[in-house]
Amino acid sequence: MRLVKFIFLGIFVLYFQLLAAPHMAIFSIIPNFFISYLAYISIKNKAKSLFPIAFILGLALDIMYPPLLGLNTISFLIIVFLINRFHSNVNKQKFIIVSLSILFLNFIYYSIFFLYHVLASQIIEHFFLLFLFSILYNSIISILSVYLLIITEKIKITLHV
Repeated sequence: MRLVKFIFLGIFVLYFQLLAAPHMAIFSIIPNFFISYLAYISIKNKAKSLFPIAFILGLALDIMYPPLLGLNTISFLIIVFLINRFHSNVNKQKFIIVSLSILFLNFIYYSIFFLYHVLASQIIEHFFLLFLFSILYNSIISILSVYLLIITEKIKITLHV
């Protein structure tokens, strides 16, 4: 039942990423809500079921952005692997530790894209500053999203009919 809940939440995050995230862009940097979603479900679920979810969500996002075909999928799989490898060592009660972990995940994610753009010779003016700003901006969005997901998990709704 829990896996079905995470799958539906992933579909909601996919639609939110495609429909609402472009309206939150700053300097043409669209926030990526999948990083916070993957961090959240990696802590709550076993690794065996997370890799297919990360793979399918990465493919779905890659289909929406064809020039980057495969980069989202491989980066999501790397993120899930890193979280599952090291999340037991992280004290999840400390805000600063969680924030630094999310900052590291965003650094890994955007470093893959930075490497792609460097190898593809698609460097634009002030590219490195945009790279640093995208890490900072998406880290802030990811931290807020993870804590929003944690808060919504604790809310219980009951219906008396």
